[in-house]
Amino acid sequence: MPELPEVESTVRYLKERVEGLSIERAVILWHRTIALNRGKSFSQQVAGATITEVFRRGKLVGMRLAGASDQFLFTHLRMSGSLDVLPSSFDVAPHDRVIIFLSNGKSIRFNDTRKFGRMYLTPSPDEVVRSLGVEPLSAEFTPELLQRLLAGRKRAIKPALLDQSLIAGLGNIYVDESLWRSGIHPLSPCSSLPEDAWRSLRRSIQEILSEAVSLLGTDFGDGVVDGGMYRPSVYGRTGERCPRCSGEISRIVVGQRGTHLCLSCQPKPRKARHRVKLTRGAKAPSQKRRKR
Repeated sequence: MPELPEVESTVRYLKERVEGLSIERAVILWHRTIALNRGKSFSQQVAGATITEVFRRGKLVGMRLAGASDQFLFTHLRMSGSLDVLPSSFDVAPHDRVIIFLSNGKSIRFNDTRKFGRMYLTPSPDEVVRSLGVEPLSAEFTPELLQRLLAGRKRAIKPALLDQSLIAGLGNIYVDESLWRSGIHPLSPCSSLPEDAWRSLRRSIQEILSEAVSLLGTDFGDGVVDGGMYRPSVYGRTGERCPRCSGEISRIVVGQRGTHLCLSCQPKPRKARHRVKLTRGAKAPSQKRRKR
């Protein structure tokens, strides 16, 4: 699933191409893509509106639409969704689900192979994003806040970091990378981490995300971004050597999620209650790329 860096790359791509443009019409090719829409039909509400801002909240791509009544259009890319800007004259692609035609002869194409992606049109952004937690790249995300959010919980640190109601935007790839960089085992109970671990973890999260954003994310997202150059250190590298200590990278399952780590750098804590199956030599995720 696309995570914060991939979504942020998509937002920056769209900002350069669609901000300030008007929407002429919209065509819905897979009606279940529209998950939330109040009042008139989706096409009627967006026609004539101007895209005044493109932004990100967690893993959501947001657009502020100014028109007869201001609206917000949020898109969750889910597993395989992508947003591209193409000439309106281009043929409809096999997996295009929504096409938004713009005033400059271009169109926004929401392409989604697996049909899991969703669009939400609402006059109130809180209707969609109110359950999301703190943004990990914001100034608000301090070591003290991270510790306050998680330290009192008995659950393992990895699933806690994946909880979008606590921290918005983190996913499997970048949690694995952040825990590896900070030397924390994914099964460590939140309540067992010392104070200096929270400082290290917060720094690692922000460093990893900033690096990935600058490199357009990774291509481990079903081609959500084109040319993502971030190269994970442990994620998807089962059986390879750890770039820090040369130990072997292993794969375990934590909270039903494949998890990559170096057992030398990230020793398993005694208090970890979870039983996990260690797998070696598992096949790394395939790297698919989609051309824009």
